[in-house]
Amino acid sequence: MQQFIGIIWHIFKQSPTVLTALVLITHSAMATEANLKELAHEQSITPDISLPSTIAQVDEQMEMPDVDTFSEEEFLEQVTSVSQLSDVQPTDWAFQALQSLVERYGCIAGYPDGTYKGNRAMTRYEFAAGMNACLDRITELISASTADLVTREDLLTLQKLQEEFAAELATIRGQVDVLEARTAELENKQFSTTTKLMGVATMYFAGAAGNQTAESLIITDQGGKTLRPSVDVKSQPVVQYSTLLSFVSSFTGQDVLTVDLWASNLTPFSGPLFGFTENVTGTYMSRLSFDAPPYNNSVALADLTYKFQPAKNLSVFIDAVGGEVSGELLTSTQPFAIFAPYTVSISRFGRFDPIYYQTLARPGIAANYSFTDNLSLGLGYFGDFDSANPKTGIFGGGNASIAQLAYFPTDTLGITLVYVHSYNPAGPGVSVSGQTGSLYADQPFGSFMADAPNNPLDEKTPVSIATSADHFALGFGWRASPKFALTGDVGFAIAHALQDNPAYQVEQGDNATLFEWNLGVSLLDLFGAGNVGSFLVGNPYRVISHDSEGLSPENDTAWHFEATYKYNVNNNVSLQPGFLVIVNPENNANNDPIWLWQLKTSFFF
Repeated sequence: MQQFIGIIWHIFKQSPTVLTALVLITHSAMATEANLKELAHEQSITPDISLPSTIAQVDEQMEMPDVDTFSEEEFLEQVTSVSQLSDVQPTDWAFQALQSLVERYGCIAGYPDGTYKGNRAMTRYEFAAGMNACLDRITELISASTADLVTREDLLTLQKLQEEFAAELATIRGQVDVLEARTAELENKQFSTTTKLMGVATMYFAGAAGNQTAESLIITDQGGKTLRPSVDVKSQPVVQYSTLLSFVSSFTGQDVLTVDLWASNLTPFSGPLFGFTENVTGTYMSRLSFDAPPYNNSVALADLTYKFQPAKNLSVFIDAVGGEVSGELLTSTQPFAIFAPYTVSISRFGRFDPIYYQTLARPGIAANYSFTDNLSLGLGYFGDFDSANPKTGIFGGGNASIAQLAYFPTDTLGITLVYVHSYNPAGPGVSVSGQTGSLYADQPFGSFMADAPNNPLDEKTPVSIATSADHFALGFGWRASPKFALTGDVGFAIAHALQDNPAYQVEQGDNATLFEWNLGVSLLDLFGAGNVGSFLVGNPYRVISHDSEGLSPENDTAWHFEATYKYNVNNNVSLQPGFLVIVNPENNANNDPIWLWQLKTSFFF
């Protein structure tokens, strides 16, 4: 016993404030604080969380609760042998002291990874907590032993230690009392023991400018065939809104269930979508990032997804409604999470690598496996948008399969290689460019203007023959400095005609090749912490080659220029002015430029 007390006293006298040799932290002294941290995490909104604000295209990407939110260093485990501590060697100067404290008195706790971290600095409070644990152990020994085992000198030494750390021990007791009271208060006020409720309400002041809407063409061997002629741009400014309520639940600590409700009165700044929206600009190239159905003020189920981890390094995702493969299912190409908050693009083209729109909002299942901290592989299958209908189901209609390899060679550089195989049956759903390029790039084997079923507007919608496509994309993100980041992607797609189309001399088996690229520059913490200024430039998808005798490539190239600034008023309110211009929209130099601007105000709660 005297040897035990002497070890503690000797180490304290040698280094009273930084005792790197003895991290004597007890479970009882830390459990209340750790529990409170976890409860607070589950019941409060983290200030810098970005929430989704659309069904199919989420304007701000949600941070799902991470099963690894709390580090292993917050949970210590008692060890019974010094050999259990992998980083403690017999040559260490405090080895004998540790061996005695561990094996004779059971007064040392290690970390779950089998280390002791003896070189880590500690505070006097930590030492006081550890010493308190040892005093408790001595009390047990005294109670279980005869009185002559403890000498007068031992008791005097213990008395000195108690007097020296009386203030720290009293402070710890006071902190524990406060934490217990706060924990009880949170438990009484919590929304649910398993669910966190979050929301975002967004108001948009936006508009379009330009002389004429873009003329949509199919490029034949005889020249362009007009599908939709130019008309005056609808340039009146608008005030629109969107609202999202998100319920995020975890039942085991290793899973996440997300249920999102969405409502809006948005009108897309584009050509008419499936005949249900106004023809504002005549082209999908001008679509902004926040528009998604329903557009009629009704409340809809935006997302219903479930994530769980059946094995170490393996995550599985089930997407029943909505879903966003780049943000929820696989490591995203653009933007990289590691370079957040880059997600400030105001356009559909700039928000994601367009390859992801092939899987967007489709129900399906995906899995992601991490080989190392730097390398992961994701695979997924997503069925028809109408998968609830037994006539089509998840396998009988349109579908998309995805594979993605993500590699981060350094903490500031990420590279991804993505492949998607898509299939869409004949009809208006053929969209090889994901409605980010020209109409011809979306339906490269010819389009017909047809009435949309239950069409509330006097608009027709383009339909095409059954088409499949193989999509490839290489993405990167590089944080060159703490204040400067680059992201971008280059992609191409090879579309395959699955039917004949005699009107355009297309035969089954004909191929068309599409190409796109973009590059984004972000200035982080611009004019304040958390603010981001971004500039984006690129060429949306266009047809660069064609096998068909009756169809030809697009000779002109559209240019996308975009600038935006996101300003955080506080943790719950942000403002984002921005504008973009499309030069040669629809890959047609005869079309006038299309301008768009917006001021978006978001309220997080």
